[in-house]
Formats: sequence, C-alpha cells, structure tokens
Amino acid sequence: MRVRIIEAALGVFADAGEEQPVIDDFIRAAGVARGTFYNYYKDVPQLLADTTNYLDNDLIESIEGEIGKGRSPAERMTLGVRLWLRKAGSDPAWCSFMAKARSTGQGIHDSVGRDLRNGLRAGVFDYPTLEAGFDLVVGTVRAAMIRLTIEPVGPQYDAQIARVILQGLGTERRMIDALLRLDVPELRRPARTIA
Repeated sequence: MRVRIIEAALGVFADAGEEQPVIDDFIRAAGVARGTFYNYYKDVPQLLADTTNYLDNDLIESIEGEIGKGRSPAERMTLGVRLWLRKAGSDPAWCSFMAKARSTGQGIHDSVGRDLRNGLRAGVFDYPTLEAGFDLVVGTVRAAMIRLTIEPVGPQYDAQIARVILQGLGTERRMIDALLRLDVPELRRPARTIA
C-alpha cells in the first residue's frame, strides 16, 4: 500500500509544479481512504521525504547494477556521479523535483559512505571526516542539479563535476585524468521518473 501511495504521489508532485499539493490530492490519486493514507503518512512533508527516498534508492539500484562491486572506490565514485548527473540532465522533471529535496535516501548514504571509507583506506581519497566527504559529494551533485534546472550546460558537465568532487576528496590529478577516461555505461535498468 505504501508503494501504491508513493507511485500516485509521483504524479501528484509532477502535476503540482510550484503549488503545494494537499493530502486530498494524494488520496484521490492513490484511490485510498483517508484512514489508509494516515496509516502510512501523517502529513505531506513526510510523504515528500518518503517519495524522495524512494526515487534516490531507485536510481542507486540502477547505478549499482552498472558499476557493481568489482570496481575501485574511485571508479565507483566517478561513474556514480556521472550516471547520476546524466539521469538528471535527461529527465528535467525528475531533476527539478530531486534538486529541491531536503534529504537523501538510505541508498545514497550506504553507497557513497562505503566508497568514501574504502577510498580513504585505499589511499585514493584524503578528506578530514566522513561527514565532510559525504557533504562534499552530495552537496556538489545537488548544486549541479540545480544548475541543470536553470541553464544549459556543456556536454561534459558530468565529467567536470566528477573532476571537482575527486579533487575535493584529495585524489591525485593523474588518477583523476585516468578515471575520467573510463567509459560511462548506459543504465540498463531504467530509473523511475516523476512524471
């Protein structure tokens, strides 16, 4: 039932634009009773957070399917950032919705956190704290997504953002250059959209 409400919420949020949808909009779209809605969500902000988490985790699942566990932490970070931003660039509605999110999904915390820790242990990253490294990655990607919603960017924007993140994480320039030459795979498992 929770997924049914979230799936309906995707359409409601997409249709609402800048207007704030109300609970009745979600009840109507999901075709559920008011009590059923309240069994899962107390208010719209809680549903918004859960919907954002749902979309975050969905894209992480698609990206993980492409970059897998056999790559180095630096390769995973590079390809993950580039795939995320390519999704953002190709899906403006999704990008706009996700750029406004105030939270990140558990999948992002797990994946980015694991790669940051493993990269530090391997000596390819050098950052002061896990929180600072995480905020550098997530904050830079979110800022890039906001830019994608307001102005056109060049075809290598995803590589430029990956370069800045890797530099911020303390990766050596020669390694960054090699990482940016990696072929970026296509997502075979399409990620959900908001529309």
